[in-house]
Amino acid sequence: MTPIKTERLIIRQVTEDDAAFIMTLYNEPTFIQGVGDRGVSSLALARQYINEFIIKSYAENGYGSFLIVLKGCNTPIGVCGLLKRDYREDVELGYGLVYKYWSKGYAIESCQAVLNFGVEALGLSEFIAVTSLDNNASIKTLERLDFKFETVEKLAEYDDESKLFRLVKL
Repeated sequence: MTPIKTERLIIRQVTEDDAAFIMTLYNEPTFIQGVGDRGVSSLALARQYINEFIIKSYAENGYGSFLIVLKGCNTPIGVCGLLKRDYREDVELGYGLVYKYWSKGYAIESCQAVLNFGVEALGLSEFIAVTSLDNNASIKTLERLDFKFETVEKLAEYDDESKLFRLVKL
């Protein structure tokens, strides 16, 4: 995949060289609370996660989680991508940012770019997104992206019930 460039961001594939950042991000309390604990507690486990989930998704689906990097300074600030869950037919938008980069418009900017990639490069027209019931920041982001609340359900990957949103692009 050619990196996606927006006004302020570069969105590119994750590599093993990003293991330290992935370990840091995936262990932030806000990431664990909003996304879940992925068990990425060491560099070795981060590399394993990158290979077994992220890079594997690129090979199997042509998409996955992408690294969000600030233009100019090349600082990674989060991940955003399209996810294919084994237990669903839908394609899911997923994202997470380092807390200090929240409320700066980066989530909207990266999500919109990834959704456009899904439509233009992959020919997708429908996406879902999942949040915890009380993740008001993500709910507001999804609503700004025109996702519509669909249902509350217990998903296989999460312990608690989640809100499921859907976006249909015509």
